[in-house]
Parts: sequence; C-alpha cells; structure tokens
Amino acid sequence: MQKVSQRHRLLVANHFGSKVRELRYHLEVIVVGCDQSLTLFANKQTVPIENNQAVIYGFSAFVNVVQSLKDALKTVSAKQLPWSQIVQLRHGAFIRDARNAATHDGNPVVSAWVDGRYFVPAKIVRLDHRGQVIEIPAPTKDIRTLCLEFAEDFCQLLRETLIGLESVEELKGALFNMAELEEAIVESNVMPEFVKEIFENSRQEIETNLREVKHDPVDQAIGYLAELIKYCEMKRDQASLGR
Repeated sequence: MQKVSQRHRLLVANHFGSKVRELRYHLEVIVVGCDQSLTLFANKQTVPIENNQAVIYGFSAFVNVVQSLKDALKTVSAKQLPWSQIVQLRHGAFIRDARNAATHDGNPVVSAWVDGRYFVPAKIVRLDHRGQVIEIPAPTKDIRTLCLEFAEDFCQLLRETLIGLESVEELKGALFNMAELEEAIVESNVMPEFVKEIFENSRQEIETNLREVKHDPVDQAIGYLAELIKYCEMKRDQASLGR
C-alpha cells in the first residue's frame, strides 16, 4: 500500500503543472471574451452568443479547476488546503460557493451583461448537501476583474505552499516507470505496430534513460504558477489603463 500511495503522489505531482496551465487556459478564455465584449460594445457592435458562452462556460470550468488544484495540492504536499483558508483570498468565498452552484446545480452563475461587462446579477439561492438554504451574495466586481484577482491570490497561495514543501527529492524522476510505459505502448490497442517494435528493440536503452531522468514536477509547477501570477498582474494593469 505504501508503494502504491507513493506512486500515486508522484503521478499527481506530475499532473500538477498541467493543471495549473489548464487554470490559465480557462482564465484566458474569460479575459479574452470579456475584452472582446468591451471592444464590440465600444464600437456599437453586437456581441455574438459564442462570446457570451466563452465567458459563461469558461467560468464554470475555471472554478472546477480550482477544486482540482486544491485536492491535488493535498496529495502532493500531504498538507490540507481547507476552504477556510481559500475564502480569505480576494473573492475566495464567492469562488467556493459559485463552484458548488455551478457543479451541483448547473447554475450558469454569470448571467448579466452591462455596458460590455459580465456580472453576477443578484444573489444565488441554493440548497447544500444537507438541505440547508445557502445564499451567495452577488459580487460587485465584473467577472474579468474577479477572476484575475482571485487567480493571482490563489496561485500565490499554491506557490508558497509548494516552495515550502519538504522531501521533494522523492518526487523527482521520469513521468512514467517502465511498467507503465510498456502498458501504454505494448498493450495498447491504438498504438501502431512499428512503435511497439521500436519499443521492444530499444527496451534496455529506454529503461536506462528512465532511471537517469531528473524531472522536477514541483519546480515546474512553481514556474507555471509564477507565470500565471505575472499574467494576472499584467491584465489587471491593462484594465486600469483602459487597455
């Protein structure tokens, strides 16, 4: 069980950087959609429904990735990242509650458009898993600003936690071990036969190379988080300058 647990931790660590990039992807979709809407409004042009969908659906995906990163950080660091800590961030409480509304109720959350900007129009009322009534106050800031400010704070929290992580040496190494690579190639129903043949003929060399790989998933994730923080700062500055 210990070996399985350690391997699971390594796999989640290897996925972490990719999940950070997914958070950035959805954030950029929201920001681009919001900026496009403002530009079209300023030019007295109609905002297409596809643009609205990019922001609305992008927000739903964005808040769900937040949950994924919260859970993954616990596995990688063996430390809890409770919502009670996340709600201290800018818009943290709203992101927590909006994720529940979007994920469990299918609520679009973002359903108001005013002068080119997207908002949550009014408080959201829902039932939690215990049947209790939950009221989610509508934030006063537009969705673009809200997502950028939260993402900046959230990524800084994740980055600080990873920087302070001990025993990261045990997380360094190849993305796959030999058994996993063999399953993905030799036992695959979709892998071409010539690829399987190359693998079989190069098995010893591949195994040696895997042992020498020193990939550091924690350091990679820290770098992606730093880049995303800079992106948030840049986009917020653009907004203050009127883009």
